[in-house]
Amino acid sequence: MNKTSMRRLLIILLGLSFAALAQATELLYLNSAGGSQRLLHADYNSQYFAVQPFVDTQENLAFCGPASMAAVLNSLPRETRPISPQLKPFPYFTQDTFFNPRTLAIKSREATLKSGLTLQQSGDMMRSFGVHVDVFYGDQLSESSLRNLVTTALSDPNTRLVINFDRQVLDQLGRGHFSPLAAYDSSSDSVLIIDVAKFKYPPFWVSLADLLKAMNTTDPDSARSRGLVRVTTNQPRD
Repeated sequence: MNKTSMRRLLIILLGLSFAALAQATELLYLNSAGGSQRLLHADYNSQYFAVQPFVDTQENLAFCGPASMAAVLNSLPRETRPISPQLKPFPYFTQDTFFNPRTLAIKSREATLKSGLTLQQSGDMMRSFGVHVDVFYGDQLSESSLRNLVTTALSDPNTRLVINFDRQVLDQLGRGHFSPLAAYDSSSDSVLIIDVAKFKYPPFWVSLADLLKAMNTTDPDSARSRGLVRVTTNQPRD
C-alpha cells in the first residue's frame, strides 16, 4: 500500500472514530443533581420507590439476571417469598434461593456462573414462580410500542419490567446485562434503569430510543436479540 492509500485509509478510520464519538449516548446518573430532579418530576416514578429497596448488587459478574429477578419478585405485592436457612424466619428472595429445582431444570447455577442467562431463560425461570410473564424481543419493538409498553407497565403496581441490553451501545463497560426498569420521564423521553451492578454504576437515565438500540442487539448465546421481560403478579387484587 503506497503513502497516498495509507493516508486515505487513516482519514477514513479517523472519520469513523469521530462519528462514533458523536453518536455516543450521554447517560444521566441518578446520583447527580439533574438525575435526582428528573426522578422527582417524572410522570411515572412510583415503581422506583417500590423496587429500589429490594435491589441487591449482583453477587458476581454473571448474576445480573438472578439479582434483577429476585428484586422484582420481592417487590411484587402478595408474592410468596421463600425462607432460606440464612434468613430464617424472614422470607426473602435472594440470588441463591432463586435457584431451586424448577429453575435449575432450565439452567444450572454453575452454567449461569459461566455464561449468564438468555432473555428466554430468564422469562422461563420467572414463570416457574407462578407469575405471569411476557418476553419481548428488541427487534420486534418500535419506539412507540416500547413507550406504550413501559408506561402501561409502570402504571400498574402489580407489574414489573426487567431489561436485557448491551452496555457497549450505551458507552458503558461490559456487554449483555439485565436490570430492572423503574421510571419514565415524558419530557425527556427517558427511562430509569436500576443497575444491579452497583459496583460499576448507579441507577441511570437513558433515552428510550437509545435503550431500544441497546436491546436490539444480538445475544451470541441465543442468536436472538435482547429485549425485556414483563412480570405481573397472578394474585388477586383488592
